[in-house]
Amino acid sequence: MANEPTPAADAAPAAKPKLPVLIGMVAVGLLVGGATGAVFVGPMVAKKMGKATPVVAAAGEHGEAPSEEDAEGDHGAPAEGEGAAKEGEAGAAVHLLENLVLNPAASGGARYLLLSVAIEVGNAKAGEDFKTRDAELRDIILTALGTKTVEELTEISRRDGFKTELVSAINGRFGKKAVKSLYFPQFVVQ
Repeated sequence: MANEPTPAADAAPAAKPKLPVLIGMVAVGLLVGGATGAVFVGPMVAKKMGKATPVVAAAGEHGEAPSEEDAEGDHGAPAEGEGAAKEGEAGAAVHLLENLVLNPAASGGARYLLLSVAIEVGNAKAGEDFKTRDAELRDIILTALGTKTVEELTEISRRDGFKTELVSAINGRFGKKAVKSLYFPQFVVQ
């Protein structure tokens, strides 16, 4: 009977090293699973939901005309005289800014606006500028909408005015006709 407590005492220290190993294995498993989901599953789910990654040159990277697949998302034919759209360089190009978050004016940080902005690119140069100066573009949008109060942001009838204001601000910084159209695919005030 004196020998019985000794094996139990030996078993207790052996259990302690197993716990850190188990925690390490769980952590590695979560990292591998998360990375796999982000790299493989995430894009597939986004594609099925109809959400795509930002597209700056939908067609015509090398000057060729847009394919039928590229034109599927285009809901209107380009107007006559739009050379860039005819050449396929920026006709259906959209620069997407997702999940922008800001605190509305006079909210004291208690409220926020979560939005996504889709900018239909007016010309190929603007599309490239939007990619290379993405932080500046985000700042223009956040600065302009950050001056609005919660009451202004929640009034749906004012959204067209916000779009006009943003188009003017972006065109002022990136050049005339840099923006063809601007859309709010996501606009949530909390």
